[in-house]
Amino acid sequence: MLTRLRRGEEGFALVTAVFILAIMSLLLIVVLEAGNNAFNVAERNSRFTRTLGVAEAGLDDAVTQLGESRLSSTLAACRIGTGTVCPAAGGEYQVNWSTDTHGTVTVTSIGYYPTKAGAKVTREIKAVYKPIPSFNYAIFSDTSINIKNGQVIYGDIFANQGITIGTGAVICGSVTSSGGGVITQSGAQIVKSYTDGTGRVCSGKTGSVWANGTVDLGSTGVVQGDATASAPAGTDCATQTSSFAILGGTVQGKATACGNITSTTTNPSAHTWTPPSPPKASPSGGIAPPYTFDPSNYTSINCVPISSPCDPQQTSATAYQVFNSLSKTNMQGVYAVWQTDPHCGEVNNLPSAQCTKLDLTNLSVGGDLTIVTNAPIYFGNTNPITSTGPATVIIVSLYIPGGSSTCTVNGGDCSIYGKNAVVFDPGNLNDPNDAIAAMLYTPGKMAFKQQTNAADGALYAGSMDIANGFGINYNDRISTIVGFGGSLQQVLWQEIS
Repeated sequence: MLTRLRRGEEGFALVTAVFILAIMSLLLIVVLEAGNNAFNVAERNSRFTRTLGVAEAGLDDAVTQLGESRLSSTLAACRIGTGTVCPAAGGEYQVNWSTDTHGTVTVTSIGYYPTKAGAKVTREIKAVYKPIPSFNYAIFSDTSINIKNGQVIYGDIFANQGITIGTGAVICGSVTSSGGGVITQSGAQIVKSYTDGTGRVCSGKTGSVWANGTVDLGSTGVVQGDATASAPAGTDCATQTSSFAILGGTVQGKATACGNITSTTTNPSAHTWTPPSPPKASPSGGIAPPYTFDPSNYTSINCVPISSPCDPQQTSATAYQVFNSLSKTNMQGVYAVWQTDPHCGEVNNLPSAQCTKLDLTNLSVGGDLTIVTNAPIYFGNTNPITSTGPATVIIVSLYIPGGSSTCTVNGGDCSIYGKNAVVFDPGNLNDPNDAIAAMLYTPGKMAFKQQTNAADGALYAGSMDIANGFGINYNDRISTIVGFGGSLQQVLWQEIS
């Protein structure tokens, strides 16, 4: 009887075994598939990462070559949209780029893995590069600077020789004389913050003075920050008295001098040598930064006398006349004017063969404006220079008068000269992004006759006579300008796809 009952169980064990084997096989398949998927994901991620490296290589190569020339023939051969590519470790790339009037370069790079023709992975990235700021001073002179009585300057001042700050003048910023002393006349102040009667506000400045010579504050001069009277290397500060000294007035910060200190200060350090730092703006003196004309820096250019190529060596005896015939109303864009034998013994003379100057009388601005020339530039404006909107105005004269010539507030052989009041419309006094920011630059000589000259921006010159006054409010919109310095720094990185 028992034997007959067990006969019904003989197939159950086999079914159970088969079921367990099926489950184990299914689990094995799942495990193997999961491993395979993980491998595929890891491989795809690896390819994705490697392709990003290829696109990054495109950016790096582009910036290196664009720093040398905005018309790199190597890069032009593998622009996005063409059939050619540039090789990189692990793949290929194509790039594209554009440059605006401020020298900002936007580069787009597409990386292909393993090749563009057989791409399994594509990555597109974009980066924005700006020139490293070259202009940090409101006023820069390769020689000396005289600030007129009662003038207010908003920004830092630098001179490769001495600096004199007139009676009652205010510098909201720092004052640096890399090759001479600093003199303040009665009541002059170098301050950290300031608000004048117009409502303009200046704040966050160092209010410091640094000289490679004596700092003479008279009896009433005030330095709200630190004052340093340095000396050339090797100077025996222990024996110095009135040389390399800080004399008179008040120093509210630390006073450090190679010589004596007679100023009122709570933190004096006399007979102390400090390294001559900051040094001259360039090792041998000279205006810094230097300007280099490269037509490929500009997307479009109005060139006189020859547009292609726009070469400073291609000059004309009548280039100044061609430019002067142009309308100066709502002027914008880039102008390069190359004059044969530029000269002007007396800038007050009318434009002629005896004075090959560019005349900017009655200038108004319709957008960003750059004027570059080897000729003298003359401002005859009696009205403010206005704009139709925010604009950066860059005026560059590469004309250098003879060493024995003179350029004063009354005229002479000047590179940039203003006979009547030169006033660039500042717009809202506390809005740095509206109206006009102006840079006037020359390695030669600059002078302005009237007392009411004013601009947001900066003045840079080999020598300047602004003793009658020029109110400057430094605006960092002019800190980076095309043609000054080739180094680029990345300010934005973005993945497109």
